[in-house]
Amino acid sequence: MTHSPTSSLSRTLVTQGEVRVAETEHECFSAILGSCIATVIWDPEAMIGGINHLLTPKSRAPDPARIGHDVNLMELLINGVFAAGGARERLEAKMFGGAQMINGLGSTGAANAAFVEKFLKDEGIICTARSTGGTHARRIRAWPAFGRVQQIRVRQDDPITGSARQDALRAQALRLSGIELL
Repeated sequence: MTHSPTSSLSRTLVTQGEVRVAETEHECFSAILGSCIATVIWDPEAMIGGINHLLTPKSRAPDPARIGHDVNLMELLINGVFAAGGARERLEAKMFGGAQMINGLGSTGAANAAFVEKFLKDEGIICTARSTGGTHARRIRAWPAFGRVQQIRVRQDDPITGSARQDALRAQALRLSGIELL
């Protein structure tokens, strides 16, 4: 029987700081990304995979409670895939996000992408596709068991990133010493 990831019956939103591993091969996850990064890691032979959604903090004085947080999110994702039956030597990855959403507030998106790229390289996991950078938010849907991801770049006039949303994000980012929470 041929399986299609588009026959997914449910979609789970993955928010910042979360890790999800698919319990069925048709499970679909979605995320809305600005400067954050979503990483999908899967074992194509075992048809097992998962996703995380992270934002590496970038400030002059890192919060001690956050040190290692993003390394932990990557390790939780990999270990979740292992626990479900995936094998290290077969793991593949895709990464999305890392946009510069607000001009003049640093390169948080680029730093997030660089962190994930380095992590994957250090772990020996091949990144087969990526869509990072730019200035637009992204919406993704992922079927991790298949390693399939659909992406939509969000227009600036979209309600999710329109001018009112940009103003709110800019004010929030300024309050948080330059960290963009998208």
